[in-house]
Amino acid sequence: MKTEILSGLQIVGISTTVENNTITQNQLIKRQKNYLEKKKIKNSSNIIGVKKNFFTSTKTTTVDLCVDSTKRLIKNLKWKSKDIDLLIFVTQTPDFLMPSCSSIAHDKLNLKKNCVSFDINLGCSGYVYGLWNMYKIMQNGSYKKGLLLVGDTISKTVNSKDYINKLLFGDAGTSTAIVKKSNKKSYFILGSDGRGSSDLIIDNSGFRAKKFKPEFKMNGKNVFHFAINNVPTMINILLKKSCNKVKDISYFIYHQANKYMIESISGELGIKKKQVLFSISDYGNTSSASIPLTLCKNRHKISFSKKTCILGFGAGFSYAGAVIDLKNSKILNIVKKKF
Repeated sequence: MKTEILSGLQIVGISTTVENNTITQNQLIKRQKNYLEKKKIKNSSNIIGVKKNFFTSTKTTTVDLCVDSTKRLIKNLKWKSKDIDLLIFVTQTPDFLMPSCSSIAHDKLNLKKNCVSFDINLGCSGYVYGLWNMYKIMQNGSYKKGLLLVGDTISKTVNSKDYINKLLFGDAGTSTAIVKKSNKKSYFILGSDGRGSSDLIIDNSGFRAKKFKPEFKMNGKNVFHFAINNVPTMINILLKKSCNKVKDISYFIYHQANKYMIESISGELGIKKKQVLFSISDYGNTSSASIPLTLCKNRHKISFSKKTCILGFGAGFSYAGAVIDLKNSKILNIVKKKF
């Protein structure tokens, strides 16, 4: 695992948008005629910790969600489009293979021509990797203001008969605003294990497929073992790098993969329940958007948090964590709307 200390950058705002379409545990249970299927859905969703999620309609895309979120954030911060120097878009459910989502967003946000923009293809760890890229670029260049757009619409790829994952995976688009601030330090850890690349996959979604028909597939057992075996080590290394102990961190924000998994990892490390914040119950697993969405859901707590540990892990396999200061950041309410 690679660790790094990056200085001089600060998150000044975060926003999240979901489309106001919901699916609930009770709705899925009522659709089943078989008692065993009803019981399976109830037991699985209770262990995972999800009661409902928000999903996108056929016409709504990741760019739609992220651009909506960004426009609201820019307005709240009183930023001008001409002042934005960098835009990074993180997603694994792009509107098109070409052009990039960042290019479409660049146009919709009316950004200047010398605003650098590009995409990153990452899911569960994508928010932290996106921040790391933003910080690296802005730290070493003449970039004063940057936008990190992170979102996914994984629900579009889940088979309609895969009831558990239909309930688990929701859709969301987020935006994070970053500026230069000389006295801020952030601590990062990143790693990969490509041996797990086939355990979390949107199959038939690229040029290797004979027929383009994206379908989400997951080896849940292998994903669980990957997280349990790697995330605790990642946290311990990150805390040591940042000269912190568990008690020094106000809140731990995990990628919202599975509540039981998160509680197991936290318990192993002696992290108190009140230090761990969730969003999975009401929003499901929103892939790359789950960390910023969880921050927005718990915004009143986060706004007073000087040390927040964010932890992404999953598709790839890929994992990344960071200790950041979000005190006084403008973290906005989650907006639910129709498109």
